[in-house]
Amino acid sequence: MQEFIIKENDANQSVFNFLKKVYQTTPLSVIYKWFRKKEIKVNNHRINDQKLQLKAGDVVVVYDTNQPLKRTEFKQVDYSLLEVVYSDENILVVNKPFNIEVHSEFNLSLDAMVRSYLVDHHQYDPGQEQSFVVSHVHRLDKLTGGLVIYAKNKPALTQLLSAIKTTIEKQYVLHTAPGFQEFLDAPGYVYYDSEAQKSVFSPKESDARMKPCHTQFKLISQNKDFSVVEASLKTGRKHQIRATLAYYGFPIINDFRYQGKKINNQRMIFLKAYKIIFHGLNEPLLYLNERIIEIDQNFN
Repeated sequence: MQEFIIKENDANQSVFNFLKKVYQTTPLSVIYKWFRKKEIKVNNHRINDQKLQLKAGDVVVVYDTNQPLKRTEFKQVDYSLLEVVYSDENILVVNKPFNIEVHSEFNLSLDAMVRSYLVDHHQYDPGQEQSFVVSHVHRLDKLTGGLVIYAKNKPALTQLLSAIKTTIEKQYVLHTAPGFQEFLDAPGYVYYDSEAQKSVFSPKESDARMKPCHTQFKLISQNKDFSVVEASLKTGRKHQIRATLAYYGFPIINDFRYQGKKINNQRMIFLKAYKIIFHGLNEPLLYLNERIIEIDQNFN
C-alpha cells in the first residue's frame, strides 16, 4: 500500500494522470487494472473514475505492491553554459546555447541544466515533488539558440502550455541570402518527414500528413553577404521557419539540412529566438501580461 497527500503542484489533474506520473515504471495496463478492481482510494472512498480531479490536501491510497518512482533520483549536471535572462517565483527564461538539446535521455540537455541550476539556488526540490517536474514550455531545435520558458510550478505550467500556442508572441532573428523582400506573409501547410529528418512546406495542403502553419517575415537589414530577417511565429510546427524559408528559396545560413549556405564549421544555424511577449495570461501569471523579454540579435 502507498499513500500520497496531494500538494499544490499535484492538484488540478485527474487521478489517472497523477498515478501515471508517480508510477512511471509501472505498465499502464496495471494502472488500468487498479481502477477496474477499485484498488484506489481517494479520501477513504474506493474509486474507479479515472477522470476524478484531485485537489490539494486529497489523500490517495494505492493498494498494490508496485513502487512509485522516487523523485529523489536527481542527477546534478554542469550548468556553466546556462544564461538566465529572467526569473521570478513562477517562471524562468533562459538563453539556450546552440548545439544543446532541450531534452535528451542520453546527452547533456537544457532541461537538466535548468533543474540543476534551480536546485542549487533553492528554487526546486525534486525530493519534495510527487508528480511535478520543472519543465520547458516549448522547445527549440538543437542547432537553434535563444529564449526558452520554464515553469517552476504546476499552475504556471498548465497556463503557459496553453498560452504558448495562442497568445504568447515568439519572434526570431535569422540570416539568409541577400535579396530578401521587405515583408513575406507565409501561411501554408507543413509536415515532418522523420526518415529525412526535415519538414516539408507547401502553400497548399498537398499531403494528408500536413498541418496548417503560418509565419510572417520582415526584413531588418541586409548587405552584400546576407539578409537579416525577423520571423514571427503564428503557429509552432517542427522546423516551421526552416522549411518555409527553404521553400521560398532563402534557407537559413549554415542550415545544411535545408541547403543553406555553410559559412563555418560550428554546430549551429543562424536562427535565434530573441524575443518573447506575454499576452492573455490569468492569475497567477497576470503580472506578466505585456512584458517583453528580449536578448540581442547578434550571433557572436
